[in-house]
Amino acid sequence: MEQQPSRDLEGKLRDAEQRAYEAEAAYETLLKQIPAAIYVWAPEMGGPTLSVSSYVQELLGVPPERFLAGDEIWDEILHPDDRERAWADYESYLSTGQPDHGDYRYIRPDGRVVWIHDRSAMVRDRDGTPLLVQGVMFDITATKELSLRMEHMAYHDILTDLPNRAMFQEHLELALARARRQDLGVAVLFLDLDDFKPVNDTHGHEAGDEVLQQMARRIRGAVRETDLVARQGGDEFLVLLADLDLSDAAQVRRVVEDSIARIGEALAEPVRVRKTTLSMQASVGHALFPSDAGDARSLMRMADSSMYEHKQHKASSDPAVRRFA
Repeated sequence: MEQQPSRDLEGKLRDAEQRAYEAEAAYETLLKQIPAAIYVWAPEMGGPTLSVSSYVQELLGVPPERFLAGDEIWDEILHPDDRERAWADYESYLSTGQPDHGDYRYIRPDGRVVWIHDRSAMVRDRDGTPLLVQGVMFDITATKELSLRMEHMAYHDILTDLPNRAMFQEHLELALARARRQDLGVAVLFLDLDDFKPVNDTHGHEAGDEVLQQMARRIRGAVRETDLVARQGGDEFLVLLADLDLSDAAQVRRVVEDSIARIGEALAEPVRVRKTTLSMQASVGHALFPSDAGDARSLMRMADSSMYEHKQHKASSDPAVRRFA
């Protein structure tokens, strides 16, 4: 009779082991069916990866064993441009619980860039002490790339791939905000190609498009790396010269005049389009903050007026029609 409790205990242990095995097998089977990488980290900066599902190899191109062997692999494949932000987000999450999700890029060993959406949850004991961080990574590459393309299209000119007026205005507002805080100057150049209409009328709109594309590249190449070139529309372009040092007014004028001169020289080079050589020039106007205008709208309006005056002056001093060879 004394052996009965022992046999009952052994039976209960076997049942418990069987239930644990079945639960673990069901969990592993579920993990394999989920198109996401599920991981468990120690709740500390630089802590080890405790587990990761096998899908991580399909997602990031690295077998699970590499992640379990050391956290260096996370840094190795995390996109350099996202690395600092990702670790800053994780540090903030450990201390505050926010953000509990983020979008980051990883570079697979085959060179393909993968966008992932990473969501984390803290697991705590009864006293609230962190035990582990459990998270899930989803592949959002297709959605992210589509979103980035749509964003690019919203802020760029389709023909020239230059920023459009909307992006120019946003950058101008930001430049003016910096200028007010730091006592800096801002200049806007407004360009209009002279006698562009005869190009379309004589050689066709496709030739006109080629000319605009070449002019866009030349303007971009003529200004400083920090300057923003945009297409206003039609044959009009904008250039933003930001963060000008107002302590030297002569230097500010030189920066503006040099930019206009370099653009003029670049556009003056003959343009070869479909076995035809064209000679192009542009009328350029400019306006300065804070001396000419104090806000973005006024600055652009004054630059436009300055360009129109320049064009009128050129027309009155040299009324000859340009020739296209």
